[in-house]
Amino acid sequence: MRSLIRNFLLIATAISLTSCALLQGRFSEYTPDISLKSVNLRGFDFDGADLEYVYTIRNKVGFGITFSKLAFQIALDGKRMVDVQNDKNVAIKANATTDFTIVQRVRYVETVEAIFDLAKKDSVSARLTGTVGVYINELIGSVNVPIEAEKTIPVPKLPQVAFGSFDFENMNLSNVLNPKATFNLRFKVHNSNPFDIKIPKLDYAFTAAGTNVVTGEKKNQTLKKQSEESLTIPVSLAGRDIIDLVPKLRDLKSTDYRFTSGVEFAILGQTVRLPFYYPK
Repeated sequence: MRSLIRNFLLIATAISLTSCALLQGRFSEYTPDISLKSVNLRGFDFDGADLEYVYTIRNKVGFGITFSKLAFQIALDGKRMVDVQNDKNVAIKANATTDFTIVQRVRYVETVEAIFDLAKKDSVSARLTGTVGVYINELIGSVNVPIEAEKTIPVPKLPQVAFGSFDFENMNLSNVLNPKATFNLRFKVHNSNPFDIKIPKLDYAFTAAGTNVVTGEKKNQTLKKQSEESLTIPVSLAGRDIIDLVPKLRDLKSTDYRFTSGVEFAILGQTVRLPFYYPK
């Protein structure tokens, strides 16, 4: 009797396992279609970048399914960046379509990249490979569906600051005790992106012939998309010392001078300060 019971249990177990294998094999023929809808660079700063992958999944079967996990790798321009695995419980109704999003922080230190290296590129190739665990039921468990896609992401450009000129306007020597002179400091800020960029603060300083000629800042500027803005700063000098300084300022070719600037720009939810020096 014990032998019959043991044989029956073995047969029942074998049938159960065979049924599970058959069910999993049958379901594999009806695995959902997964396609990459878009890849977005959501933000970046001096530490890293935030990548957003938006996938579309279409359930081809007549019953609801649920994601049980995500395991994937991200690479930029062929450089393997991160391996990630996390729970992603997304329920999809029968014969329905829905989107799911993967957002991952990628640090430059992991790829020996830097924000300035990234900003020099027009675009980067973002590649994601991995699997989605699709939960069926307690009997079948989960079926792993592979996902693999690659798209090109345009890279936002850092604004470019350029020194223009320091131009003499006029000089008033009528008051010999307090002569005055006026100059115009000109520089340019260029935005090559297809969107506006806000500049919370732009500070500047100009030194020449060992003298701090002018310092100041501009706040809450907006750079229009794909445009260049010329900024003119009036500079008024007064005092007897300018009598010797003005000739040097009028001929910068023979005078040591330096223009420095710092631009804080807001882009993709981040504020980054970009230093600029001329001559470098």
